[in-house]
Amino acid sequence: MLHIADMGVAYDPNLSAVFKALGDDTRLVILDELRARDGQSLFEICVRVVDRHGLSLSRQAISRHLETLEAAGLITTNWNGRTKIHSLNTAPLGRLAHVWIKRFL
Repeated sequence: MLHIADMGVAYDPNLSAVFKALGDDTRLVILDELRARDGQSLFEICVRVVDRHGLSLSRQAISRHLETLEAAGLITTNWNGRTKIHSLNTAPLGRLAHVWIKRFL
């Protein structure tokens, strides 16, 4: 049986969370929308996902995707009054490329 350590790759739960978050097409769409226009509310993200991509998702479904992205560190949130603002955080992507993906190039 081959272990991750045998490949010279250390197990990192943070990287696993990033891979999980990137493994869903809807979450990739959300990240792309935040890349195009950072600092959006849940309502703004919902409108853009429906209008630009034709995805028919409930607000609750998009909220769950945002929670997964936040848990992976791919987005950050701040409150502006009563509105929660979501912003893209590319640091985990850089770490993913530097620490893990470069081993296969």
